[in-house]
Amino acid sequence: MTESYRTLYDAWRRERQRPDIQPLPEGFHQAMAGYITQLREQNRAAEKTSVRGKLIEKEREHAEKMLQDINHLRLTKLVTSELNGAPMEPLNLTAEEKRLQVEMRRLLATHTQGLKQALQTREPAVEAPPVVTPPPIPPSQPPQPRDMTDKGFKVVRLTQPLPAIMGVDMKTYGPFKAEDVASLPAQNADNLIRKGIAKLVETEP
Repeated sequence: MTESYRTLYDAWRRERQRPDIQPLPEGFHQAMAGYITQLREQNRAAEKTSVRGKLIEKEREHAEKMLQDINHLRLTKLVTSELNGAPMEPLNLTAEEKRLQVEMRRLLATHTQGLKQALQTREPAVEAPPVVTPPPIPPSQPPQPRDMTDKGFKVVRLTQPLPAIMGVDMKTYGPFKAEDVASLPAQNADNLIRKGIAKLVETEP
C-alpha cells in the first residue's frame, strides 16, 4: 500500500465514521489529483494482463471511488448543516467548501426574500368586527404567564459563540455570543440543545 493510498483511505474512513466534516491534510486535493494521474499513467504503461497491471488498475479504481465518496459525504454534510442552522468548524473546510458555504447562504437569503415578497399580497378590505372589552381579571386570578414556546418557538441560552443561522421559518437568526439569550424556532432550538451549543431557558410561572 502506497503512502498516498494510505492517506486517502484514512481520510475516507474518518469522513464515513463521523457526523461532522473532518479536517483534511494540507494540500489534500492537489496531492490526490497527482496520485490519480500517476496511477492512470502507470496503468497505460503496464501490461493489462500482467499481475502488476491488474494491481495498478484495482488501486486506481478504489482510489477514484474513495475520492468521489469523500466529496459526496462532505457536500451532504455541508448542505445539511446549512439547512438545519447547525454550526460548523471553519478550520475543517477547504477553501472551495468555504466559498460554496458563502454562496449557499447568499442563495438561501435571496430565496427567503423572494418568498416574503411573493406572500406580501394585498388582502381585500373587510368590515372590522366590534371591539369587545374582556372583563377585568379579579385580584384572586393573577394573569397567566406567557408560554415562551408559543408559535413553535423556544427560548435558549447560548453556551458558545454561534454564527448566523437560517431558521426553519426561513428567517436569519444571529450571530450570537456566548451567554446570549434568544428565541428560536423549536426545531432549531432542539438541534442546538442536542449538540450542547445551547440550553433551554425555563420560564418562571
